[in-house]
Amino acid sequence: MNDKKAVLKVQMLGGFSMTYQGNRIQVGKNQTTKAIQLLQILLHAGPEGIPRTRILENLYGREADGDVANNLRVTVYNLRRQLQSCGLPDENYICVEGGRYRFVSSFDVSIDAVVFAQTLQAAREIPGVGRTTLLKSACRLYRGYFLPSLSGEEWVAVIGAHYQHLYFECMEELCEIMKENREYEELYELCSQAAVMYPFDEWQIWQIDCLLAMNRPKDAMALYEKTTAMYFDELGLPPSKRMMERLRLMSGQIRLNTGEINAIQEDLREKDLSAGAYFCPYPSFVDSYRVVVRTMERSGQSVFLMSCTISDDKEKLLDDMGRLRDVSEKLMGAIKGALRRGDVFTRYSMSQFLVILLGIRKEDCSITISRIDSFFRKKESSRRIKVTYRMASAANIQTRKEGVSFS
Repeated sequence: MNDKKAVLKVQMLGGFSMTYQGNRIQVGKNQTTKAIQLLQILLHAGPEGIPRTRILENLYGREADGDVANNLRVTVYNLRRQLQSCGLPDENYICVEGGRYRFVSSFDVSIDAVVFAQTLQAAREIPGVGRTTLLKSACRLYRGYFLPSLSGEEWVAVIGAHYQHLYFECMEELCEIMKENREYEELYELCSQAAVMYPFDEWQIWQIDCLLAMNRPKDAMALYEKTTAMYFDELGLPPSKRMMERLRLMSGQIRLNTGEINAIQEDLREKDLSAGAYFCPYPSFVDSYRVVVRTMERSGQSVFLMSCTISDDKEKLLDDMGRLRDVSEKLMGAIKGALRRGDVFTRYSMSQFLVILLGIRKEDCSITISRIDSFFRKKESSRRIKVTYRMASAANIQTRKEGVSFS
C-alpha cells in the first residue's frame, strides 16, 4: 500500500499548468476564461482564502457593469463542473464561508510561486551556507513572469511585479555571495537562466564576468557582441557603461603566447576584405577615434567625425521600430558602400551612425555627404525619411562643432 499523500502541483511562474500524481490536469479547453481565472485566484490565495469583494474586483474590475454577483455564481458553477471532469478526485473544492472563498481538497496543493516566496522567507531567517543554499533553491524555482497569459489583468500584474522584485533581490545577493566564493560555473548557469527570462536587465554582465573568471575571454566576447546587437536591434540603444567596462576587461585577457608574432598577426588580420568603410562596435570605435586623434597630432593629417541621424521629414525620431530598423540597415549599407576602406564607422544607436573620415579636407565634406546620401536614396525612396549629416574636425572637436549639414 502506498501511504504517500497525493499532491496537486501547480505552476504559475512562466506559465500555468497542473499535475496530480504525475498526470497533467487540464481544466477546460480555454485557459483564459473567468472560471480558470477564478481557479488561479483561489489556488494562489491558499487555505486562508480570499474575500468575495476581492474576487469580484479581480474578475470584473472595480467599475464592472451589470449583475456581477450573478456572474460570479455562474463562474463558480462552471468551475465546479469543469473540475468534476478533469481527472481530479470527485470533491466539492470550492468552499464559501463568511464571505470568503477557498479551494479545499483532501490532498495537498503546492504552488511554485508560493514555495518560491516561502523559500526566500526561510533564507532570511538563517545565516551562512544554509542561507546561500536556500537562495539558490529559490532562484531555480523561479521560471518567469507570473501567469504570463494573463499579464494584462491588474491583479496578475501586481502579484507578478512582487515576485519579479523578490527574484531580482535574490539574484543580486546570490551573485555577490557566489562571486566571493568563486562559484563561477554555477553562477554562470543561474545568470544564463535570468538572461533568458529578462534579456534587457543586463544579467549578461554577470555571465561575462563568470566567463572571464573561468578564463574564457573569447566566449565572453561572443556573448558581448550578441548582447549589444540585441540592444541595437530591439531597443535601438548602444551598450551601457557597465557593458563597455567588460569589453575593456575582455580586451586585456585575450592574449596569444608571447613571441608568436606570426600567429598574433594572423589573429589581427581582417577576415572580410570587401570594399567600403570598416564597421566596428561602438567601444572599438571609441578606441579607434582616440588613436586616430593622437596620430593626427603627430602627422598633421586632417580627421573629421561625422554623425548621420535618421528622422522623419519633421525631424522627429521614427516611432515604428520595424521601419526604423529597416532604414537603419539601408543607411549602414550606404555608408559602407560610399566611403573608402580606410574610413571607420559604427552604429551609435538605431537612429544614428558615427564615421571617422581620414585625410579629408573641410571643402570635401559636402562631396562625402552627397555620396552617402546618393547611395542611401538608391535603397530608400521615401522623402518622408530624412538623414541629417553633421561634421566636426577632430582638431577642435572638444570646443567647436563645424557647421556642415545636408539632408
